[in-house]
Amino acid sequence: MSGEHIYRKTEKGKTEIATRANKLGMRERTMLIMVDDKSTRRELLTKNSHPTSEGILNSLLADGYIEIVGGGAPAAAAEVGAQATATEAAPPAAPAAPPVEVSMASATRFACRALVTYLGPSADDLAALVEKAKSPGELRGTLEKCRDVIQAMAGRKKSEEFWTGAMARLPPG
Repeated sequence: MSGEHIYRKTEKGKTEIATRANKLGMRERTMLIMVDDKSTRRELLTKNSHPTSEGILNSLLADGYIEIVGGGAPAAAAEVGAQATATEAAPPAAPAAPPVEVSMASATRFACRALVTYLGPSADDLAALVEKAKSPGELRGTLEKCRDVIQAMAGRKKSEEFWTGAMARLPPG
């Protein structure tokens, strides 16, 4: 994602701040509150430098709490000129969930973010183990342990959400 995108809260995001209806985690809620219709992606990540901030921002976008309102798209549309109608038709597709990045880094970011969301401060030791994993096989073993802890502490549904999300991002190996 470009660091120059500017985000704004959607109605879902505004409702979440007002009512806490979806019970976002502390870090997710903090990032959502920071979205101000002015700060670029890079500025938001600079203001909130926690290792999971980028994943949290991606998740807020994918889950419909925020949407992209600026960046390179307007300039590209102006250059196209006669094709502006086609360009204008494309932006409604932008809020759709971005494709999931399959990499060790993506799986690690997702797992750390989810652990903090589901387990709060007690997730620190597990997150450290996740971050130490050097190979997909080692990371998979650690994620299995994390899944079991989440199931014991937060329930089966959250455990399954964690496992599905982590496995979607973990490269084979």
